[in-house]
Amino acid sequence: MKLVTFAVAGRDRVGAVVDEHVVDLNAAHAAALAASGDPEPADKADLALPAEMLAFIRGGATALVAVGEALRFVRGHRFDVPGAVFPLNRVRLRAPVPRPPKIICTGTNYEDYRRVIGLAKSAVPLIFLKAPSCVVGPGDPVQIPEGYGEVYHEYEFSCVIGTRCKGVAKERAAEVIFGYTIFDDITGRSLEAKSREYQPWGKSMDTYGPMGPWIVTPDEMPKDLYSLRILRRRNGTIEAESNTSNMIFRFDDIVAFASTFWTLEPGDLITTASPMAGPIFPGDVIESEIEGIGILRNPVESVKADPTYAQRIGL
Repeated sequence: MKLVTFAVAGRDRVGAVVDEHVVDLNAAHAAALAASGDPEPADKADLALPAEMLAFIRGGATALVAVGEALRFVRGHRFDVPGAVFPLNRVRLRAPVPRPPKIICTGTNYEDYRRVIGLAKSAVPLIFLKAPSCVVGPGDPVQIPEGYGEVYHEYEFSCVIGTRCKGVAKERAAEVIFGYTIFDDITGRSLEAKSREYQPWGKSMDTYGPMGPWIVTPDEMPKDLYSLRILRRRNGTIEAESNTSNMIFRFDDIVAFASTFWTLEPGDLITTASPMAGPIFPGDVIESEIEGIGILRNPVESVKADPTYAQRIGL
């Protein structure tokens, strides 16, 4: 199942993408309950299928059972359920989790890229945090502050945590993963190169976290997560290509390591780092493609910024 957050009538809603339609799961479930004669369909739909993604993820098995009921009803009506079904090309997709509680990024985790840049192989996953406020959705612009140097596009196979957990054993890591998505770890490369102390600055600027286009549930992902083609395009041209078989640490390693020290929450995003990154410029359109998920596409534009801080550090 492909789960999305989408905007309709000025509100964000949780939906499922089915046959080029977006099904508003809360509205579809309410319609199914109303058709069954339930006197309080809206109240029960809100309890079973919240209209906001974080609450939906926290709903766990109860929410997924209600999803099945909603989709059976919609299919039974051949997607003719007013107010609950929309053409995919007519809605605005948002980041699937518009504000993850945490974004746990991993660095230098593709062996092919590690060899190119010449860094030593780490004994543990190189994790760091990125500000949730940087997240934007598919089609939203990445805004590069003028005068703050070169910016890189890092494209990353990522997972969304489904349950609150701590100290997860490696062999049980898959049990706490809700689904998989694409995350672009846009990076102020000049800032990062100037000083590692500037890395949080260069990683967490507004719009530096495109995410989407959806979350794919584990049952619909390819069986082998570690043989997937992954590529990066700029203006329609493939600039880098790799395969998830090149990962040094896999999701189970990273989840086990991170959860040893940090409590993971529903909606947390965990990335697996990027194959070879590359620069982007205002006017570009960047794409990240991961087999089994799809394509995340975003335009790039410049934005005015106070030059004082760039001048202070000699950019």
